[in-house]
Amino acid sequence: MAITKKQLSDYIRDIKFGGDPTLSGKIHPTMIWKTADIVIGKMIEAAMFKNQDSNGYEINGDFISTYTADVLNNTERDEKYSKLPAQVISLKNNRGMHRVSELKNKENAFAQTGNGSNDIFSILDVHYVNTKTEFYMEADRIYYRNIGTTVEKVLIKMVAGISNLDPDATIPIPASLDDDFIERVSEILTEARVLPQDKNNDNNPNITK
Repeated sequence: MAITKKQLSDYIRDIKFGGDPTLSGKIHPTMIWKTADIVIGKMIEAAMFKNQDSNGYEINGDFISTYTADVLNNTERDEKYSKLPAQVISLKNNRGMHRVSELKNKENAFAQTGNGSNDIFSILDVHYVNTKTEFYMEADRIYYRNIGTTVEKVLIKMVAGISNLDPDATIPIPASLDDDFIERVSEILTEARVLPQDKNNDNNPNITK
């Protein structure tokens, strides 16, 4: 089965509080969404490690969300960019950003570089010419290098966090992992609630040790 964002919230509250509406509010939805993002990242990295020899670290396509984004111009920096359509789930080697390409030329994917690559290119030999379209991520934007002047939209494939999803939108995970996913989200939330609280307040002069 495919699980929606609202269903996940309902399942977690049923597991924790038996559906009691007077208690279910004790878990804020934002905490559930953030925990879900953590679990998705851990599930992907576990699968990538397990299949590294056979699949070359490929990510199951069911984890990938696809968006289109406008290419905008930052006149102050003289750079083209796009706003990220959703939060990227953090994975090793920036694998959360799966693929960026022209909308009408999907096979020609842009190369992802580090944030500081502009500094490196500025000191390269002046005769070096790089024609490959590249991108790097900065905060909630994707900046481009060598992107065509006529490119107005790009296709973005990424492992997206669920916070931006509509309540009835399906969470992008393989259906076969739904039960495990719900269980792991529930376990992490349980651990967070049972951690011992530090009753010593070093900043409060009225509390003594």
